[in-house]
Amino acid sequence: MTVAGTGDLTGRVALVTGASGLIGRAVCRSLASAGARLVMQYRSNASGLDDLLAARGPDDAGHLTVRADFATPQWNDTIANALDRVGGADILVNVAHPASGGAKVGDLDPTVLRAHFSAVVLHAELAALVLPAMREKRWGRIVYVAGALMARPFAGMGAYGAAKAAGAVLTRYLAIEEGREGITANIVAPGRVVDPDAVAPPLDAQWQALSDRLLERAALGTFASPTDVAEAVHSLVLPRASALTGQTIWITGGEPII
Repeated sequence: MTVAGTGDLTGRVALVTGASGLIGRAVCRSLASAGARLVMQYRSNASGLDDLLAARGPDDAGHLTVRADFATPQWNDTIANALDRVGGADILVNVAHPASGGAKVGDLDPTVLRAHFSAVVLHAELAALVLPAMREKRWGRIVYVAGALMARPFAGMGAYGAAKAAGAVLTRYLAIEEGREGITANIVAPGRVVDPDAVAPPLDAQWQALSDRLLERAALGTFASPTDVAEAVHSLVLPRASALTGQTIWITGGEPII
């Protein structure tokens, strides 16, 4: 689903990490519809972004894709070079997170734990890449896509939930430290996200039980879609959202989050 364009982001450049994933693609389409020029990071497969690459912005400038694996040290130079080509990013939407598995906290392989927390380091490094240009323009938007698991525990997901919580706290620090520079930083935290236009693979018994329980708790009786998440991100990066910073927006269909 494509969000109707408003032109509110015409002339702005948005760096979106994890752009080829379910949420990343929806975010890219939403921001592009509002006139933003995109720098889209992906790890191994850019399928699903072809329509965006074929599009031209109001100034006839095309979007860029950047193949960069955050598990390798080369990613920093690769993305920095792409940002140099477009004059720096006005917007950072960090969706990326390593697919590293999980286990009960007492049984976690330290390598898996470190992989999850590498995403926190990545968030700080991405901020360091985009902040100089934002400070110079005295305008910037940073959005970190976390997850409901950082506040609603589920056995076996401790490493993921803890890493997302740490990334969210880091984002709140960015908000307080960069606000006087005209830069906002916020968190979007989705629960389970289901694409209504795709056939979802069957869940194993454990995840199906969780899914059923979450659906019972959701006030709307439905799960969020990728477009729902993208709409929330979109609202946070608009110029008129200048007073909204350091906040967490829960996209859970009304599932209570304590």
